[in-house]
Amino acid sequence: MRNRFLFMILLCSSYGASVRADEVDLCDKLAVTDLTQLELEQLHDLPVFVSATQQAMCERQAAGIVTIFTGEELRNMGARDLTDVLQLVPGFVLGANMYNTLAMGVRGIEADGGRVSVLIDGVSVTERRFGGTPLGGRFYLDHIDRIEIVRGPGSILHGNFTELGLINIITKKGKQLDGGHVSGQYGHYQRGEARKTIGFAGGKQWGDWEVSFSGHRGLAARSDRIYRDARGNSFDMVGHNEMDSLQGNLHLRYKNLGLRLLVDEYLVTARDGFSDCMAPAGQYIGNEFNTYAAQLSYSHSFTHWFKFDGSAEFARQNPWERTRHYLDGRPSLLREQMLVDHYSVDGKFTLASQAGHYLTVGNSFAVNLFDAKLTGYDGALPAFSNYTAYAEGFYKTAWVDVLAGLRFDAYNEFGTNLAPRVALLKTFGDFHFKALYSHAFQAPTGSFYHINADYNTNRQGALPLADLEPERVYTSELELGYQLSRHWAATINLFYTQMDNMLLYQVDERLDDFYSNTKGLDTRGFEAMLRFKDDDWGYLNLGYAYYQAARNPIDTDQIRDAQGQWIHPNIKVGFPTHKVTLNQNIPLTESLSFNHSLIFFSDRYTYRGKQLEYHEPVWVYNLFFRYQNFLAPGLEAGFGVYDVFNERYQYTQTWNGGHPPLPGPSREFLFKLSYQFQ
Repeated sequence: MRNRFLFMILLCSSYGASVRADEVDLCDKLAVTDLTQLELEQLHDLPVFVSATQQAMCERQAAGIVTIFTGEELRNMGARDLTDVLQLVPGFVLGANMYNTLAMGVRGIEADGGRVSVLIDGVSVTERRFGGTPLGGRFYLDHIDRIEIVRGPGSILHGNFTELGLINIITKKGKQLDGGHVSGQYGHYQRGEARKTIGFAGGKQWGDWEVSFSGHRGLAARSDRIYRDARGNSFDMVGHNEMDSLQGNLHLRYKNLGLRLLVDEYLVTARDGFSDCMAPAGQYIGNEFNTYAAQLSYSHSFTHWFKFDGSAEFARQNPWERTRHYLDGRPSLLREQMLVDHYSVDGKFTLASQAGHYLTVGNSFAVNLFDAKLTGYDGALPAFSNYTAYAEGFYKTAWVDVLAGLRFDAYNEFGTNLAPRVALLKTFGDFHFKALYSHAFQAPTGSFYHINADYNTNRQGALPLADLEPERVYTSELELGYQLSRHWAATINLFYTQMDNMLLYQVDERLDDFYSNTKGLDTRGFEAMLRFKDDDWGYLNLGYAYYQAARNPIDTDQIRDAQGQWIHPNIKVGFPTHKVTLNQNIPLTESLSFNHSLIFFSDRYTYRGKQLEYHEPVWVYNLFFRYQNFLAPGLEAGFGVYDVFNERYQYTQTWNGGHPPLPGPSREFLFKLSYQFQ
């Protein structure tokens, strides 16, 4: 019975499956239980933290559309980077941005520029200058506990930069590590090295004290193919598209007081540039995205059901620090530099009951300081501050559980915003449902303000640009789930996203750039997941995602031919309408497992300069063998082949920004080796 009970729990957490334990509804017990109070096996099984309380809840009770990848699943599939994970998530698409960087798209909407946040243990590594998170060769996953991915607005706790989604990478605590773990990976394309990474994690708990550290140093190449622009120019990407990452994450805890220090350094080199520009031969551009953060947290339980949580954070970033490098020995030339300092404090009280009800009330204050050291703008930038008050309540009844939340933001430069959130959810035996409605927003960043101020200065005598206002998103979601049998579970969710007052980057007839609030857009669709798990046969996850543009009035999102005729009004530039994902793990022996994944992208349209380009459907197939306790206890080896059939996927820009498709990698052979010691 105990094995069956744990099996049902695992299905509940794996990829967000909704499965019931027969004797004990463990999700109800964990609704008011903090993560640090869970046993290790429970910690892996029920790690969903999307409410304002930041307490553990089973996925079926979490008021969000959540996908979870456990560390074990990631090691089984030989995940090279976060990009491998996102490609398996329904509704997520990766596309080209500029300067050899990748950006996310979610449910048919371009998500770069402040619409999706990436966190490491709750600390944001999304850059605050424009709100993006460049991806590829950046996040090493061998030492993490799990990844939580929310499709749709983040909770009222996160607010800005989470209107379309939230990704939280959660590392192992000292109690889980209980020793050290060293690992490395080496990958090779057909025409050169793909990646080489070494990582270390260690931690321990001694009574009230706990310490953990994880970090890595890596060098990766985006591709080994040829990049071509719209004018017939080209260059070999081998040696001109490297991604250099360094990360360190230290956490110290004494009782309920915690300190986290995070370093995330990321350098991307490129010859492609903005739009259809290309660096001359013998030159390349390097862009740095560095985050140095410190977070102090404290919690205090006045009683078993009344608790206070507080935190203070400082972070310094230098996003898009651009340097021109020369291959003929000339010294490098710094072209652009801006520092962003972030200060924030947050405090909240949570009152919970034994029945699972809770009420959370909190507020926070944040200040962002922008120092334009080298941007071409000589004016002074104000301090951008924001006061937030929020409340969220959860009440359970026999027929439906109700969650209601409200967030109020007051910006010193961009006015006020009110964002409500309502959820109705319930589990009836093997069936569960969620009905969700959320308001979310994205406030303009300091760089949006700075670019518009620069534009007004350069266009003296002309009418100044209108003041920017927050972008607003209204999302409706319905999820239905059913456990078909002991081994099979299925979910389907429908969504409708309405975006108004959209913040849009534009270029005028003089090639001067600026931001403005413009017409919004709407997308709709559905996502489905079928899951199987068996102790002997392993597990399988089959996903499908479909989206359609319900309203698409923005020129840069439309697919038009050379004569200006609208070809597909319901399809947006760069996005596949259909996406199918399959991930299966098969245990061959007690120590050896085989994992393979298949990702299908339907046809896409994009632009190479001003020329419309059609991309046929693509099937990307990956496989990985994992051998645990290889030759010695604690030693692990892995071998994988990625893009087995050499489909050579291309990253298309998810809006018409003029940038040609960025060639993806060819077939890659990967070797992994790790050792766990006590």
